[in-house]
Amino acid sequence: MTTRVKTSGFAPILTAFVTLLICGVRAPAQSPGAGKTNSTDALLLTLEGKVEISRTASATWSVGETNQVLHVGDRLRTGIRSRATVRLSNLSVLRVNELTTLQIQPPSAPGKQAGLDLKSGAAYFLSRERPTETEFRTPLASGAIRGTEFHIAVTENGRSVVTLLDGAITLSNVLFPEPDGPTIAVIVRAGTSKLTSLSTVASGE
Repeated sequence: MTTRVKTSGFAPILTAFVTLLICGVRAPAQSPGAGKTNSTDALLLTLEGKVEISRTASATWSVGETNQVLHVGDRLRTGIRSRATVRLSNLSVLRVNELTTLQIQPPSAPGKQAGLDLKSGAAYFLSRERPTETEFRTPLASGAIRGTEFHIAVTENGRSVVTLLDGAITLSNVLFPEPDGPTIAVIVRAGTSKLTSLSTVASGE
């Protein structure tokens, strides 16, 4: 005589328990630290055409990717008929035009946001939240803009043009232009923007 023991109700429960136990043990092994960013990091939101990234202290350029984190010291460049959108550490958005090269700069002091070093090309800055301070640098000048909207460009002949649409700008370390040399122009929209201060240095200093 054979005695049969019913296990049909127990087996699925045991299988589910073992599966849950295995998954629970393996879960923590997923890429520790993945997705961690610093408060000064920027994010490459969108790209169109040829957009490349070069990491800090590297001479190598690699193809950029959507949602790629940009750290302080990293460089970004766009090719012809190419563009990119970058979200800065203060959550403002930077629209990068074609044939542009820029670098994420370290904050000038504790508590400040990372800045921008525009080496060539043009970019449009927009903050929809509130006026924020953004430090910038071009081959001819450095400064800070507190506002919600501005455009900055470095032309092929080295001329720097800052168009302030809403906010205030402070320029410092402006190179005094040599005869027939590149110049810097600040265009301020009347009524909504202002130039707060300006300091210059000789080009030989």
